[in-house]
Amino acid sequence: MTSPIAGFGTMAYAVDLRLFHAIHPSTPPSPVTLHLARGLADGPLILTAALLGTMLMFPRWSMRSIALKAVGVAAIALLINLFIGTVWDRARPFVAGVGQAWISHAATGSFPSDHLTVQWVLAGMLLLNRRTRAWGAGIALLGLPMAWARIYLGVHYPGDMLGALAMSGLAMLSGWLWLRRSATPAIVSL
Repeated sequence: MTSPIAGFGTMAYAVDLRLFHAIHPSTPPSPVTLHLARGLADGPLILTAALLGTMLMFPRWSMRSIALKAVGVAAIALLINLFIGTVWDRARPFVAGVGQAWISHAATGSFPSDHLTVQWVLAGMLLLNRRTRAWGAGIALLGLPMAWARIYLGVHYPGDMLGALAMSGLAMLSGWLWLRRSATPAIVSL
């Protein structure tokens, strides 16, 4: 007799694998599609880093503090991802033999996606501030084609992207609590 938890895990993996096969090509993609997917796999994060660098360089925009906090929360989220990867070392699709890697990638654990975690943590932190909300929305939307591309290229499962979404949500909540706490004046009791 199997436990309900084991049964759910098996079912969730089967759905994840089915979604992976619906997105990932089983035959070599056209050079144009492959080039596009490779650009979308890393391009949004590069654009996001450039935007944060710009926010740090121009103090008159007074967004330096927001950018630094966003980078700090993203770094903490990556450390938590590292811990999750040591506890649950899920083989990447090309390592597990369920797909072909259409880009070169290390055979590290795939859950959750570090690229998407960083993208959406930074987006979430920028969404928390009125001055950077539009930038945050744009960065969040750039994460969607990135998620598709990393699945299409065979280095992640859709479940890895859901894990990144969950991790980003937790990091954003923590960041919101941190910003809220730092914004309220300390009450000194005698």
